[in-house]
Amino acid sequence: MEIWVGLAMFAALITLLAIGVPVAFGLFGVGIGALYLQGGDLDALGLVAPTLWGSITSFTLTAVPLFILMGAIISVSGMGSRLYTSLATLMHGVPGGLIVATTLACTIMAAVSGSSVATAGAIGRFSVNEMRRFGYRDSTSCGAVAAGGTLGILIPPSIPMIVYGIVAEQSIGKLFIAGIVPGLVMAGAFITYQVISALREQTRIKRPAAALNISWRDRLLALRHIGPIAILIWIILGSIYQGIATPTEAAALGALASLALSAAIYRELDSRKLRVILQETARGSVMVLMIIAGAMVFGYAMTATQVAPVISRTVAQLDVSPWLVFIAINLLLIFLGCFMETLSIIVITTPILVPIITMFGWDLIWFGIILIINMEMALITPPVGLNLFVVQGVVRDVSLERIIMGTLPYVVIMLIVLALVAVFPGLATALIGDVR
Repeated sequence: MEIWVGLAMFAALITLLAIGVPVAFGLFGVGIGALYLQGGDLDALGLVAPTLWGSITSFTLTAVPLFILMGAIISVSGMGSRLYTSLATLMHGVPGGLIVATTLACTIMAAVSGSSVATAGAIGRFSVNEMRRFGYRDSTSCGAVAAGGTLGILIPPSIPMIVYGIVAEQSIGKLFIAGIVPGLVMAGAFITYQVISALREQTRIKRPAAALNISWRDRLLALRHIGPIAILIWIILGSIYQGIATPTEAAALGALASLALSAAIYRELDSRKLRVILQETARGSVMVLMIIAGAMVFGYAMTATQVAPVISRTVAQLDVSPWLVFIAINLLLIFLGCFMETLSIIVITTPILVPIITMFGWDLIWFGIILIINMEMALITPPVGLNLFVVQGVVRDVSLERIIMGTLPYVVIMLIVLALVAVFPGLATALIGDVR
């Protein structure tokens, strides 16, 4: 009976999303509806209000608007464009130097923004046109930006990691630290592929005369724009890893530092830009917090109606290898990633998957990284890959099909890294130590 209730809840939710109902309201509607129908009266809804209030007043959630604020400051203030220009200078002479600089810029932006969309949008605004000038194919340049942007949710800080941590009741700090090595491995795999591809197509790439005269002095000067971003990364990740600050406190320090760098050192913040930053922060924060609140009500309904416990026990009683269950979970996540947005997938599946993962004795921090890598693929797989549309919004004359073709090799790379993290869990857990 409970399994049928669960299927009905998922069918209702997918139907609501398909007809355009916002994710948060779909989660609210299905959760409250299931509680009412199962309980038979309004008494069944008694714990909805405390659950809702408790989910959005958590101190940990304060990190979400702070990381969104920091990403908006960096994107709007021009720090991202300076970072890309400096990395392009440093990568001069490397095969595929500009495309490698794009991935490096996305990697560094990922370590301060917490958002895939913010990373792809900030770097894509200027990198695609620059790569065009040098003769890179549109599919190659757009694919690199879309895939590089996904690093924004794997390399900490990461808003999806915060959401997973809250729903799964896991340490945000440990999730952040667990994402460092897999994130760097992913970025390194992207760059390796890009260098090999550039060596094969070197005759296509133009080299304007102005770009041939880059001296060592130019390279040294380029480092000055990387330094401020490096300081931000140290403030955020260093303070968490050394136990100086919680993720929320690190987010506050990072937001203050990015504001100080933009206003005092670069002197690029004016009233118009500040208004844009605050608007972007408000929109992003409300969206994420509403989804989390809806997810908590949905998860409470799944537990109260006994759907989650019954499904987890049923899976555990199956006479199959745990690895087959693991593969099935990943196939489900990849399938959902083709049709749903990442936060939606996390908040809908986590209440179901966590009991299964726990029952098999797997580490929930490790599984969090597995989940996030799946969400990276979701960001660049059609038809609802969000980063595909972000890049198309930046370069409107490039068809979505060409962007998709450019991202396909990166999906394969992500699958390889996913397999590595699955087989070698230490890649995710080695640095955790005593992190809070």
